[in-house]
Amino acid sequence: MATQSKTARWKIVLGYSAFSLFALILCFFLTFPYGALRARIATEALKSGYVVRIDSLRPGFIGLTAKGVRISQPPAPLSSETTAALTTGDPDTARMLGPAELGEALIVDSLFLRPTLFPPGVAFQADALGGQLSGSAGARGDRIRVKLDKLDASQGNLRNFTGLDLEGSLSGVLNLTMPMTPGANGRAGEPDLSQADGELSLEGRDLLLKGSVDGSIMASKGSLVALAFPGGLPRVPVGELTALIRFEKGLGTVEALKIGGDQLEVRGTGTVKLARRFQYSEPAMDVKIRVEPELVKSLGTAGLGLSILPADKEDPKFRSGRLSGSLGKLSFLGKR
Repeated sequence: MATQSKTARWKIVLGYSAFSLFALILCFFLTFPYGALRARIATEALKSGYVVRIDSLRPGFIGLTAKGVRISQPPAPLSSETTAALTTGDPDTARMLGPAELGEALIVDSLFLRPTLFPPGVAFQADALGGQLSGSAGARGDRIRVKLDKLDASQGNLRNFTGLDLEGSLSGVLNLTMPMTPGANGRAGEPDLSQADGELSLEGRDLLLKGSVDGSIMASKGSLVALAFPGGLPRVPVGELTALIRFEKGLGTVEALKIGGDQLEVRGTGTVKLARRFQYSEPAMDVKIRVEPELVKSLGTAGLGLSILPADKEDPKFRSGRLSGSLGKLSFLGKR
């Protein structure tokens, strides 16, 4: 008679442990509060002046995958009803709100998020603008690193989001560390962008400005673009872009800024003072501009304005000016 073999105890323990772990992970994904997470993301974005909407949020491999992410900047303060609708966590409610109230949206096709332990935070990778966007953020939002890899400026509704009709490729890295502000009434503080340390580097290839978008904030009545180009921005072969800005306690020193090709060349030096809200950041930069005669003609009134600018003392081929104001409302005058 054949003897009945018994299963080894370690195999039983291993099997039950594997099943328990699988059941735990499955229950986690099935019961995860996706609506609450979507609402939290929307709430934190609103604190920075942006609206974030997510069509779907689903479990992925050791993380979460978001589809149809839309990021916009409202043209005016939002009503309490709109804010409540955005922070309910219900994507159907958020879809009912349009660009007239929320602003034109920058579209990210898919976004993968996963937790990181060392240091604690979130890592992300996105398919956006025909390229890749990746990076990480601290658990408290006090540090952020973003890498852009060959983004196509003509995709993802960047045209309407920025108000500029652009073509070309963009790459770069943003790396910032921010101190936390003191919290009130027992609440945790928030990251202070105005005191950030780090750097921003950008590279652009084969950039072409095809014009500005009618009705956008960029070309709105009273803006710098509307005053200089009443008929909208003309077609400008921008060419290449190289930029490097290093930040220390919120003050960014422009170590390199060069834009241009055969017909246009722009060089910049100076500083950018960050504000808690990015659009209120203040540039204080000396700008040199060289424009070939054939491009000056196509610039119309703005071309005549360039000829009024004083010639640069170091290189008379360039005209010099001063860029100031805020990123939301820039001012450019001849350098005295």
